[in-house]
Amino acid sequence: MKYFLVSSLILLFTGCATTAVENRSARISLENSRLWTEQLRDPENMNRYQVSIRFKENTITGMCMLRKNDEVWRGTLINEFGVKAFDFIVTPRKCELLNTISILNKWYIRRTIAGDLHFLFEIDNPDVAFQSKTMRTEQNGALVVALKKNKSIVRRPDNSLTLNNLKRKIVYSLNKIPE
Repeated sequence: MKYFLVSSLILLFTGCATTAVENRSARISLENSRLWTEQLRDPENMNRYQVSIRFKENTITGMCMLRKNDEVWRGTLINEFGVKAFDFIVTPRKCELLNTISILNKWYIRRTIAGDLHFLFEIDNPDVAFQSKTMRTEQNGALVVALKKNKSIVRRPDNSLTLNNLKRKIVYSLNKIPE
C-alpha cells in the first residue's frame, strides 16, 4: 500500500510537469505566430482587400488597397461605387487619416478609425507601444490577438480577418482579393 501511494504521487507529478511544459511551449509558439502571413500581405506589391466596416446599423463596404513604401504602409478605402472614403498612412508610431469624406470627417471618428487601423496593420511589429499589452490565443483553429478588453483581431483558417473594437462596437472585416 505504501508503494502504491508513492508511485501514484510520482505519476501525478510527472503528468503535471508534462502538461506545464506543453502549455509553455504552446504559449511561446503563439507569441511568435504572426497575424499577417505572406498570403495576406505582400510588402513588395499592392495588396487588395474586400472590406466591411459596421457600426450599429451603418455599414461601409468596399475595397482597401495597401502598399508598403519604406517603413510606412499607405492605403486607401474606396466604397463599391468608387467613392474614396479616406486615405491612410500607418507608421510604427501612429496612423493618420487623410482626405476623409464629410460623414467621417469628425475628430473623434478619425481618431477611432486611425487607432483601429494602427492596431490592425502594426500588430506583428514588436516595437510598437501596445505590443506588451496584447495576448495571443488560438480558438477553433483561428488566431486571436486581444488588446486588454478593448480590441481583438481574429484570423480565421480561410485567412479572413476581423477586428472588433469592443469599446466603440465597431467591426472591421477584411478578405484578401486574389490577384
